[in-house]
Amino acid sequence: MADLPAKIDLTVVTRERKIVETQVDEVILPGYSGELGILPGHTPLLALLRVGELRYRTGTTMNRLVIAWGFAEVLPDRVIVLAERGVLPTEIDREAAERDRIEAEKELAYLSSHDPEFAIVEGRLEESIALIKLGREH
Repeated sequence: MADLPAKIDLTVVTRERKIVETQVDEVILPGYSGELGILPGHTPLLALLRVGELRYRTGTTMNRLVIAWGFAEVLPDRVIVLAERGVLPTEIDREAAERDRIEAEKELAYLSSHDPEFAIVEGRLEESIALIKLGREH
């Protein structure tokens, strides 16, 4: 029987840039149907990701970033995340995120849940809330 890997190679990329490339002990992904906890030796899978906080741990240090939509390929020794957008805590503009939240809430008040724009505006709202939360904690 093969030995389990000791670490996970984590790579997070968007269309514009590579955000993270590091070895970690654990990855927690914002899966479309809930959070996915990934440890070394995880069963291979492909996952659809939603807007939310991606966390990764090295030793006792937990790092976080906000991603918006994407996919993750999970292998026993590697996790590759392809996200539409990714924001590190140091890049968060809390005031801009708060303005985006207010604007999205106003727009949602006038949209029907059947309107094609509803999901887009709801995604903007979720992203602004995640940015505000992570910005407060950083």
